[in-house]
Amino acid sequence: MTFSADGKGLLTHGGAPDWTLVYWHWDKGKVGAASKPATAPTSAVYQCSFNPFDNSVVCVTGDGVCRFMRINEQILKPLPGAMGKREPQGYLCHAWMSEDRVIVATDSGDLLLLEAGELKIALPSAPSDGLSIDSIIAYSKGFVCGADGGVVYVFEKTEDKEYYKRTKSFRIEGNQCKIKSLAVTPSEDQLICSLANSQVYVLTLSNADILKADEMNFELLSQSFHGQSVTGLDTCIRKPLVATCSLDRSVRIWNYADMSTDIAKTFTEECFSVSFHPSGLHVLAGFSDKLRIMNLLMDDIRPYKEFAIKSCRECRFSNGGQCFAAVNGNTIQIYSTYTCENIGNLRGHSSKVKSICWTPDDTKLVSCGMDGAVYEWLLKDFKRCSENVLKSCSYTCAVCSPDARSVYAVGSDMKMKEIADSNVNKDFPTGTVITQIVLANSGRMLFAGTDMGTIRSYKFPLTGEYSEVQVHSAPVTRMRVSPDDAFLFSAAEDASLFVFDVREKEARGAKRDKEAITYAEEILVTKSDLEEKTQSMAELKQKVEELTMQNEYQLRLKDLNFTEKLKETTEKFNAELDADKKNYELLLQSKNDMEMEYEEKIKQLEERHGQQMQALEAQYQQKIMTEVERYQALASEKDMMNETWEERFGLQGDEHERAVQEMTDDYEGRLQEEAAVLEREKSEKEGLIAEFEETRRQLEEDVDREIEELKEKYEAKLAHEREAALRLKGENGIMRKKFTALQKDIEDQKDEIQGLFLSKKALHEHIASLEKDIVGLKKEIRERDDTIGDKEKRIYDLKKKNQELEKFKFVLDYKIKELKKQIEPREVEIMEMKEQIKKMDQELERYHKNNSALELTISGLRLKLEGMQREVLSQRTKLGESEAKTQALCTGLHETIQHIQEPKALKDAIKAMYHKHVTETVARRGVDYDVAAEHTRQREYLEKSVDSLRRKLNKNMELHRSDNQRMMQENVALIKEINELRREIKGMKLAQRAQAIAGNKSLGKGGYGLDSGMSIMDGARGDDVRESNGGRLQNSRSREQLPGMDTVPHQ
Repeated sequence: MTFSADGKGLLTHGGAPDWTLVYWHWDKGKVGAASKPATAPTSAVYQCSFNPFDNSVVCVTGDGVCRFMRINEQILKPLPGAMGKREPQGYLCHAWMSEDRVIVATDSGDLLLLEAGELKIALPSAPSDGLSIDSIIAYSKGFVCGADGGVVYVFEKTEDKEYYKRTKSFRIEGNQCKIKSLAVTPSEDQLICSLANSQVYVLTLSNADILKADEMNFELLSQSFHGQSVTGLDTCIRKPLVATCSLDRSVRIWNYADMSTDIAKTFTEECFSVSFHPSGLHVLAGFSDKLRIMNLLMDDIRPYKEFAIKSCRECRFSNGGQCFAAVNGNTIQIYSTYTCENIGNLRGHSSKVKSICWTPDDTKLVSCGMDGAVYEWLLKDFKRCSENVLKSCSYTCAVCSPDARSVYAVGSDMKMKEIADSNVNKDFPTGTVITQIVLANSGRMLFAGTDMGTIRSYKFPLTGEYSEVQVHSAPVTRMRVSPDDAFLFSAAEDASLFVFDVREKEARGAKRDKEAITYAEEILVTKSDLEEKTQSMAELKQKVEELTMQNEYQLRLKDLNFTEKLKETTEKFNAELDADKKNYELLLQSKNDMEMEYEEKIKQLEERHGQQMQALEAQYQQKIMTEVERYQALASEKDMMNETWEERFGLQGDEHERAVQEMTDDYEGRLQEEAAVLEREKSEKEGLIAEFEETRRQLEEDVDREIEELKEKYEAKLAHEREAALRLKGENGIMRKKFTALQKDIEDQKDEIQGLFLSKKALHEHIASLEKDIVGLKKEIRERDDTIGDKEKRIYDLKKKNQELEKFKFVLDYKIKELKKQIEPREVEIMEMKEQIKKMDQELERYHKNNSALELTISGLRLKLEGMQREVLSQRTKLGESEAKTQALCTGLHETIQHIQEPKALKDAIKAMYHKHVTETVARRGVDYDVAAEHTRQREYLEKSVDSLRRKLNKNMELHRSDNQRMMQENVALIKEINELRREIKGMKLAQRAQAIAGNKSLGKGGYGLDSGMSIMDGARGDDVRESNGGRLQNSRSREQLPGMDTVPHQ
């Protein structure tokens, strides 16, 4: 549906098979027109829209349908148009670009430009890649279209033959689906995209020119949503959280306090049910392959235990959270939450269980199924304590009252039942199938969801009365109430989750607010994540310290640079100050000269202006006098002409009135004569008619002849009368013409009078032009005055500029004083530097004295050098001896290595080497501190790496141990099944042997067969023992392979 631009019309199109297009008068609430644009029932219609520039023209597109229609009163009239030689195809969407130009998108990715209903061109820059374009919208620069695969194309106007050119294309990563609709904000800075998987993204359209096509430029409008039917829903007691799961393989945790998504995770399998632990730290989810219990971490949902229950469609934690129930087909399995052990099974349903509900004290469990049974189970001994079976009804949901005395169930029989003590106490017709019901924790409210997507609120205790609200567009799949009864949550097959604020009509809300508990804020964090976070924090702290040191170093460098620049600027400013002083003196001198020059010019101009003013006044005074005389003469002439024309006009008017009176009198006399003639003719006619009647009565035989004669006679008279009437009409026309001629003469006289008035007006205009000349002269005088004023103003500006220069001089003087104040400490510094130079001169003299003393020490050192050279010679001799000893030690080591395979001989050889080469004790050297520090640092690093590797190893070992344990358990179960099957085979074979013995009556053969059978079974039993002792069996073995295993002993 779509509204017209003025908001007065609404256009809607229906569905199959008619695909009726209806125009509504929105302001009147009436149907205006209707039509069926589809050519066939299978030709679907996808879009209809008004022309934004003409509300009477609409466009409709669909499968093989692209039509333009005009709304004419109560009819939708098709307009001419054609697609040329193109084959009909699916036209999915369109957009109006101007009053007569439309862009149409096809299912093959083509974009067609239609002008006035005719195909103008197929845009060459269209994708045309076989992927459908499902949405298109126009904006000021061009249009934007969304294609299959999550691609958005931006087209802009061009002046060439292409009309529109593709400038950009963007892809929504991770969402390879159709873009169903587009919307542009009024400011055209953002583009909103709605996808087929129920996600909504935003693109900044104003930055489209600078965005890169290979990057993810889209952002979620608010948050991500489910893309397919929501199958599970549950609330938490300790936190304001809601868990949902969907067929899109995702599990999402919603925070209904701030209406946001806390965690969303997509798995590899479809999820059919979900349950929230009361603590808010665990979630139970039933996937298509297994049932998993998962931990809710800070930013992840991590499984930690799996159960072999496939496609679990119903699971619920107990109210205390110590255990949970899961449906496995027609069996309900009870598990311990913390040990994950199966503590009991509830069997009794003959078909699938559709709903389970715990009682508030967790001592009982209520279940209902497709077999029409509602059971109440006692969890102390896992037995039924009450039941109600109605095989004609397939139950969809059942809930228990807070006191656990009543059960409320709904099903396919369109009734709501209240069951107590295994009997149906009350049942109320619902009129439709109710898929879900939920009872408030306070026991004062009951809500129901139907297969039509509506939510009902029943009066409680039940009376059958309810109020209904249309919420979803598909059947409701799940409903829950928050622990404090403040919110109602509903999910449906349309992938939507609705949150309702529940308010009781009676004043019981204040009590509920007082009893409300504060929500917990604890979250789960794994040790490895915590260690990673602490390690990253330590690294970041270290980086911050390094950055602070670098910044301090950079600041020091900048301080040095700024000090240097400050020195340069002060020097430059001093130089500029001196130059400005010189310029000021020059400007002051030129100002004085200009003042003298302009004073002289002003005096000359004033004298010349006075002379010109006197001459102009005399000249214009003379012109004014002459013009006044001319004006008086013309005025007198005008008065005389007016008098003459008035006299002539009066005479002509009298003559005209007299002529008109004469003509009217003449015509009236003639008319009277004609009237008398007519009267006479009438009397004659009456006499003739009487005579004719008499002759007709007397002479019937000659009646025809006389009738003809009379007819001819009277026709001639009639013609004569007609000619007379025409003549009179002609004379009347002539008189009218004379009358019009007289009127024309009168009009000519009036025109002549008007001409005189115009000449009078021209004279007035001439006088006005003269007055304008006077005004122009006055204006010229005023302009001269203005020029004089401008000159005076310029003189005033020069004086003002002089004052500003004096102010500038004062500022410069002040700056000079300030600079002098700044120079004084510099002079003090110069004095201090001079004192330092004196001190340095004294130190230089002292250094000269020290040099003389050093020359004496140099002579002493030379003597020491000669002694050191002698010592070097002695050390070289010692070095030669040590090298010889080293060579001997190497040879000894080589000989000792020969005994490497004989420890005793090796020990003796080493002792011999020690006694031979070690003749004195060697003092131990101290360890360098830097080497020790580096050693400790390397050791700490290696220890940390070893610890991290050890943790990873332990983690991997734990994972492998759990996998091995699971495989062991599966192997043991398979071995048990194999042993049971072998025992069955053994019994069957013994029975066959017994029958064979009885049939053949041969003891020898029977004994041989029995012995062979026993030996075979003994072999099989040995195989069982060996397999059970080995404890390993491949998972690939199955029951189909067992007959092959039995053939081994026979062979």
